[in-house]
Amino acid sequence: MQLAAAFKLADRMAKEKIVREKIDSPELVNEFFGTEMRALQKESLRVLLLDTRYRFLETHEISLGSVNESIAHPREVFRPALLVAAYAIIVVHNHPSGDPTPSSADHSLTRRLAEAAELLQIKLLDHVIIGSPAEGRAAYFSFKEAGVL
Repeated sequence: MQLAAAFKLADRMAKEKIVREKIDSPELVNEFFGTEMRALQKESLRVLLLDTRYRFLETHEISLGSVNESIAHPREVFRPALLVAAYAIIVVHNHPSGDPTPSSADHSLTRRLAEAAELLQIKLLDHVIIGSPAEGRAAYFSFKEAGVL
């Protein structure tokens, strides 16, 4: 019970820190969510909701997929943003294989999300794929850093 309480306290402290931070880089997304998402055995696609100063409002899990696929539709991704009147979002998902290289489905989803974001006037700041750092491979992939967004 003490161990469980310690984990809950650490989680609460981490969430308090993220609420005060401006989240505008994939490094921060990786810092705040990477450890948790690397431990998952299935793909989880989440959306981070941000205010006008890119400060964290809340996060929502949009879908929990299989070991190599998570299916999401733009309407599901933007629904939480519309409900809380978020100014911007960051989409983040993990690759349980550890390789953060985007698949063709990841590219397709990102294109559709960018189109929907423009129409809804909600800023899509990034789509970050969390992997595991290894020799010759980064811990994450950012569509923004790659010039896609």
